[in-house]
Amino acid sequence: MKKTLIILIGLLILVTINADAQKIKLFTSYEKNIENGSRYVVVLSDNTIWWYAPGAEWKQNLKDGLPAGNIKFLSAFEKNIEDGTRYVVVMEDNSIWWYAPNQAWKKTSTEGLPAGYSIIQFQAYEKNLEDGTRYVAVLADGSIWWYAPNQAWKKTALDGLPK
Repeated sequence: MKKTLIILIGLLILVTINADAQKIKLFTSYEKNIENGSRYVVVLSDNTIWWYAPGAEWKQNLKDGLPAGNIKFLSAFEKNIEDGTRYVVVMEDNSIWWYAPNQAWKKTSTEGLPAGYSIIQFQAYEKNLEDGTRYVAVLADGSIWWYAPNQAWKKTALDGLPK
């Protein structure tokens, strides 16, 4: 009986410790540049954002300007060598926010998206130096939309896709 009680107490302690541990909720990776190599970015279960460069320790990202709430999508990319890394998140309320190192998070316009939209997939990337950043979102209704800064969101044609 005593042995069983000790085992049960041990299991309870392990469960308690594990319950407090943060889990990786979202993950993305990207190539920073030839000199600086790969980067990994995660959102933990507490909605903190961390990044990693191989050979270094994980570092927490600043959340200045980012509203409290649940992050449901994360995308990261290298804009260019001069302008550096960008993180883009979609919050549970479907608002979209972007971050550049040493700056506060900024809200992205959702002008052009239909009323009541709900994002179910999201990706951000650098198109090229001339055309800049692009976001692409799949909405709950199956439509695909894209965005470029200082423009309204535009719907992508689905011609040719099976219905």
